[in-house]
Parts: sequence; structure tokens; C-alpha cells
Amino acid sequence: MMIFKRWFAPKWQHKDAAVRQQAIAGLSVDAQHKEILHELAFNDGHEAVRRAALEKLNEFSLWWQASKQDSAERLKQYAETQLVQMILDNRISVHLKRQFIEECHRSSILEKLALTEADADIRFSLIMRLKKTDLILTNLQQDLLSLEQKRQLLTLITEPKQLEKLSKQLAEPLASELKLQLQQQQEAKDKPVQLRKVVNLLLAKFNAVRERGDLTQMQQKWQQYQQEWDAVQSDLALLDDAVELTQKYEKIKVLTENAWAPLRKEQQQQLAQQQKIVALQQQQQQFENQLQAMQQQLSQLMSEGRLDETDPLAAEAATLLQQISQSELAVGIKSGLQKALATFERQLQQLPAQAEQLFKLTRLLADWSSAVVPADAVQFQYIEAKYQQWQQEWSKGRKALGAMLPESLVQAQHQLNAQWQPLMSEFAAQTEKNLKSVRSKLAEFRRLYEAGRYKVLFGLFKGIQQSYAELSVAQQQQLAKDYQAAEQQLQQLNELQNYIATPRKQELVAQMQALAVATDVAAPERAEQVKLARATWQTLGRADQALEADLNQAFNLACEQAFAPCRDYFAAQDEQRKQNALIKQQILADLIALLEQPLDKSFDSQLTKLQKSWRESGPTESGLYKELSARFKTLVDQLKGRVRGQHEQNLTEKQQLIQKAQQLLNLSVDEAVAGAKKLQQDWKQIGFAGKTDQQLWSAFRVVCDQIFANKTAAKQQQDQQWAEQQQQAETQFAEVATQCTQAATAAELHAAQGALKALDLPAKSALLQQKQQLLAEVQQKLEILEQTAFNAGYQQLFAVLEQADITAEAIPARFREYFAKGNEEQLTRAQLTTAIELISGKDCLASDKAQVQLQLLSDKHNSGSSLTVDALLTRWLSFGAVKAEEQSLLQRLKVVFA
Repeated sequence: MMIFKRWFAPKWQHKDAAVRQQAIAGLSVDAQHKEILHELAFNDGHEAVRRAALEKLNEFSLWWQASKQDSAERLKQYAETQLVQMILDNRISVHLKRQFIEECHRSSILEKLALTEADADIRFSLIMRLKKTDLILTNLQQDLLSLEQKRQLLTLITEPKQLEKLSKQLAEPLASELKLQLQQQQEAKDKPVQLRKVVNLLLAKFNAVRERGDLTQMQQKWQQYQQEWDAVQSDLALLDDAVELTQKYEKIKVLTENAWAPLRKEQQQQLAQQQKIVALQQQQQQFENQLQAMQQQLSQLMSEGRLDETDPLAAEAATLLQQISQSELAVGIKSGLQKALATFERQLQQLPAQAEQLFKLTRLLADWSSAVVPADAVQFQYIEAKYQQWQQEWSKGRKALGAMLPESLVQAQHQLNAQWQPLMSEFAAQTEKNLKSVRSKLAEFRRLYEAGRYKVLFGLFKGIQQSYAELSVAQQQQLAKDYQAAEQQLQQLNELQNYIATPRKQELVAQMQALAVATDVAAPERAEQVKLARATWQTLGRADQALEADLNQAFNLACEQAFAPCRDYFAAQDEQRKQNALIKQQILADLIALLEQPLDKSFDSQLTKLQKSWRESGPTESGLYKELSARFKTLVDQLKGRVRGQHEQNLTEKQQLIQKAQQLLNLSVDEAVAGAKKLQQDWKQIGFAGKTDQQLWSAFRVVCDQIFANKTAAKQQQDQQWAEQQQQAETQFAEVATQCTQAATAAELHAAQGALKALDLPAKSALLQQKQQLLAEVQQKLEILEQTAFNAGYQQLFAVLEQADITAEAIPARFREYFAKGNEEQLTRAQLTTAIELISGKDCLASDKAQVQLQLLSDKHNSGSSLTVDALLTRWLSFGAVKAEEQSLLQRLKVVFA
């Protein structure tokens, strides 16, 4: 019965681990087989079976349990790998993930999760737990974490260099916050030094306060310095010698108080004296105010006619005089006040006469206010004398009354004077101007008459006549003699003009009549002759009265007939001027458009072309030309201003480039050349710089030529050095190559290889490729020698094993630890020999070939790795010495390792 039970037992219970492992593939993960898979995963004695069951179940909790409890370290590691992969693939719940992270203590796993976890909170907790700088820096530059989480991570970094680097790499606002933090750290670091400087300076200032002369200024300075001391006192604890500094301050304070004691006493005395002076000034002001009030009251009484009520003022004046005499005022001030009171008393005594004078002034103002302000020169001449009389009488009355004059009358006079004075002054000035003008014209008349310039006298005298008639009678009387003389002289000239002008005008009429019928005179010349004739006609004056009208009519008719052929010519000229005006307007439009264009290379040429077109555009109508010319000048000035501004900017930029080029001379040759090429490209991008452009280019080119000359010299020197190095390297390489060729042993080859590697060959030398080829050849020789030596070890081993009686010491050291261990349980020595033949690929004729192949596959499946010939050989040696019947097995191995 037991036999049948074993025959029909499920495969997952088979004693062969390979069978159990294959049986797992046929099981399902449902409730029917899950318990079986769970049993195999945690209680099976073979590692491969447990792994296969876990892979079949593929549950996170089971992998987790296996990673903690399994007896095989390799399976534990594999379980952890599966856990990490499931977490990375998000194949588990967040709650389970968090639980795993809390219980996991392997930093390598946590680091992987911290780099790949997509949940910001989980990743943040991992980083805070690990607190590794690399993880913090990586996550700070990623976008997963929130701003507040990144701020917390930054608190874990204390290295200033790291913080400074991050301040340049992180985005805002973290970059600004880091910069502020670094600045605050630096300020905190520098604060004690700065604080010491400030404290020492303040103590020096405190100490120097006593040297000032004025106590008030010293006290103000001390108060100012005291505020500064109070501001830094809370930070004194940062200094080691804070107590000593405080004691020094207290000492200076005591010394200052002692030095100020006599000064304070003197200051109090000065203050008392000043208060006495102020009191006297106030008393003086009081006396002056009382006197002024008495005068105002007297003026009011006078203006109201209540002269019988002035007795109280006399008594008040006597009382005030007594008070002034008894006061401590200075003698000069007392004397001035007493004189003012004496004047007031005299005014009281002269009240009737002053009342009469006040009445006169009142009547004067009434007459003045009723008068009409002059509106023209005639009215001015009529009222001028009366106005002067009012002014004189007012001045006399005001002087007589003095302070007794009521303010109301003063204001009334000021208003009347403000109303009359501007107009009267204006009329007076204009009248005086007319008088001077007529006098000047009469003098000019005499001068021209004496000089014989009679033609202009007729027009001049007409103006004299008009201006003379506008003068007042008194002014005409002043100029009557000169005016009458000029009038007589003009009459004589009229008679002489009639005698001369008649024949001349008749001659001009004949000339114009001849020009009118002429056909060989060009239009411009004809127009010029007509113009000249009219001008001459105007200078001839009047002819005989009987002929004047007929001559004027005949002359005008002849001029019109002579000018008639010119009208078509000038009409054509007018049309041409209109066309020219259109051309000029188009030029102006082009200039306006040019204002909007950028300042490129064609800008100057376009402006020059438009200026030339303007000059060649021909004449236009005079008034229109002035308007267009003004606009043209304004536009050209604006354009030239833009050009000048651009030239100045270009000049500045080119000067800066020259300075940069000069600075390149201090750099290395390669840096200088690269910089010069860059500057040359920049120079091309800058436009014209005005008159000095060529000079700037010459200066820039001199510096660039020097840089490239330095490059050439350095290149020649470098080529010469390279040639010398190449020659030396060729000699050394030839020696080492000979050494490599002659080397036969491993030691000689290693020595040659070291010498070859140590060769320092010039860059870009053909020897570099030869060196690599020679190194490969030496390496190949070494590998051949090593393989030969390695194979010789096998032959040495087999030679020892052929002996009947051997010990472990006779076995080569390489195989000694595996000899006669007796730990091989799966395969026999014959099966191992077959296995070695199968794995090595040699022909195998053994009868157990199929069985061995199956066993090898099972072992590979269980172990998860392939077997090697050397591994099987070590297991073969574990059987110890080769018996006589096993010598054939040894011969088979010799064939494999031959």
C-alpha cells in the first residue's frame, strides 16, 4: 500500500527538488493551490523550489516575509530586489508602501526609492530619514517636492560652498532665499569685526567731544553718540572684551561730566543775561506799542473832529514818559522813545492847525477822485498841470501831518495814484517820445539837405508834418524855428525838381515806347529794363504840373506794352517753380520716411542723395521756398543728429573694443587670439564712427596685429619644441621597441610594457599609433605566456595524479585545497569526467552521457548558474588519488585540457 501511495503522490511532494520545481508551474494561485504554494515557499528544503513558489505567488507580503526569514542569503537578496521593483512599479498600495519603508533598514533600498518614488510626501520622508547630501541635492533640483519641503531640505545643508552653488542652480524663490541666507551668515560672521570697529570709533568720538569749545554743541554731539551707543549695546555680548569696553565708556562719561561742570555754570550765567536782555526788549516793544496806539487814537479823533477829547491822551503820554525814564533800558533807546513822546506832545499842542491841514487833504482827494482819467493825448495835455498840482499839495500836507495822517486817507491816495500814475506816465513818455522824434527828424532833414540828398527830403518832410501836428502847443513852440526853416527849404526844392524832372521823364517815356515795339530783346532782359525804368521814374520826382498827369499815363502804358511779351515767359517760370516745389515736397516726404528707418550702412548715402536732389531741384516761389527750406533744414538737422548720436555711440563702442584688445595682450596666446577674433567680429557689427573712424581702425588693427604676431611667434616656438621632442621621442621609442621585440619571458615583457607606457610622446605624433600597436603586441605575447603557464599547471597536475601513491603536498598549489575533500555527493568521478567532456565540447562516448546531461540541467536550474570545466575539475579532485581502474578517466581529462 505504501508503494502505491508513493507512486500516486503529487509531484510537488516528490523527493527530487527538480521535480518539485517543475510541479510548481502546474499549480495555480487560487484558493485550491495557494496553501500548497505557501508551504513550498517557506518550508521546502531546497532554495530553488522556495524561489519558484514565491515567484508563482508573487505577492508583496510574501516577498517581504522571505526577505526577512529565509535561510538562504541569496534568496533574501532576490526577495528584496523583487520588493523594490514592485514598489518602483507602484504595484502595491500606498499604505503598504509606507509600512515597508518604515520597517526597512537597508539604506541601499531606501536610496533607490528616494530617487524614483513619485509620491512627494513619501520621497520627502525617505530623504529626511536618510539625510544624504547627494539625495538632497538631486531632489532640490527636481520639481516633485513642494516649495516648503525643499526649504526643509535646505536646512540639512550647512556647507557654505554647497549653499552658494545651489543659490546659482535653484529656481526662484529658493535662489533668492539662499542668497539672503548666505548674506546673513556672512554678515553674522563679519558682525563682531564690524561691531568692534564701530565701538572703538564711538569711544574715540566720546573721548573727542570734550575738546569742542561750545557746550551746546558738545551736548548735542554726546546725545547723538549716546543714541548710537545704545543701538550697539545689545550686541556687545558678541565681543570677548565687552566688559572692558563698557568700563571704558563709563570712564569717559565721568571725565566728560567733570569737564563740563564749569562750562554748565558759565552757561547758566549767560542764560540769565540773555533772559534779562529779552525782558528789556519786550519792555521796549511794549512802550513802542503804547506810543503807536496813542498815535492811532489821535489820528482817529482828528478824522472824526473830536479835538476836545484829547486830554486823556496827554495824561497817558505823561505817564508813559515817566515809565520810560524809570526803566533800565539803554540810554540810546530811552532817548529815542522820549523824543517820539515829545513829538507826540507837540502834535497835541498843534491840533487846530493840523485839523485844518487834514481838511485840505480831504478836499484834495475829493477833487482828484471826481476828475476823469485821460483817455488820449489831448485829454492828457489838458489835465497834466492839474495832476502835478495834486501831487505837490499831497506831499506838502502829508509832510505837515506826519503820523497824524489817517490811514484811510493814505489808502485813498494810494488807490487814486495807482489808477492815474500808469496812464499819466505812459502819456508823458509818449509825448516826450514824439517831441524827441520830431526834433530828431528835423536834424536829419538839415543833415540830408546839407549833404545834397534832396530826393529823400520830400518823403521825410511829410512825416515831420504829421508828427509836428500831434505835438502840444508848447512843444510846437519849442520846434517852430527849425520846422519853418525846413518848410522853406522844401519849397525851394520843389521848384528845382519841376525844372529837372520834366525832360528826364519825357526821355524815359520814349525809351519804353521803343522797347515796346522791339522784337530782339529776350524776356529776362526786357523785364529787367522795365523794372529799372520804373525805379528811375520814382526817383525823378514831380514834373511840370501841366504835364505830370499825361507823362505818368504815357509811361505806364509804354511799360505795360513793353512787359507784355514777358508774361508767357514768367508764367512758364511760375509753372516750373510749382513743379520744383512738388519735387522739394517729395524730398521732404523721403526725409520723413528716412527718420523711421534704422541707422544702417545705406542711411548716410540716402541722406546725401536727398541733399543733392534738394540742391538740384531748382527755384520755387519765395514765400513757399522759405517754408520748405525751413522744414528741410529741420529734418536734415534731425537726421544728422541721429547720425551724430550713432557715430558717438559707435565711437564709444570701438574705443571700448580697443581697450579690450589691449587687455588681451596680458592673456595667454590662444586666449588672446580667440578674443581678438571675437572682437574683430564685433567691430564689423559696429557702424561708422565719424571722422575718427579710420584712426580708430588703425589703432585697433595695430593691437590685433600684435596679438596675431605673438601667435605666430608662439607657433614657431611650439613647432620647434615639438620637432625636438619628436626627435627625442623617436630615439626613445626605437630603444623601447627593440626591448619589446627581444623580450621573451613574462618579466621581460612586463618591463618592456612598463617602459612603453611610460613613454611621453608628443601630441599628434605618428608614434602614438605605433605605441598602441606595440602595446597590443606585447599584451598578446603576455596572454600567450600566461595561457601556456596556465595549461602547464593542468599537465603538471595530471603528471602527479598518474603516480600511485601521492600526498596533497605534491599537488600544485592552485588545486591543493580541492584535493581529497570527499564532499562530492551528486556525481561519481566517472560522471564528472563525462560532465567535463560535455561542457568542454569534446567528443564524449560514455554510456552515462544522457543521465549526466539531465543531472547537469537539474543543477543549473537549481543553482541558477551554469557550471564550468574548472568547477567540475575541483569536484573531480575531491575524490583524492586516482586509482588504477580510474587511470582511463585521467587520460580522458588530459585530452580535454591538452
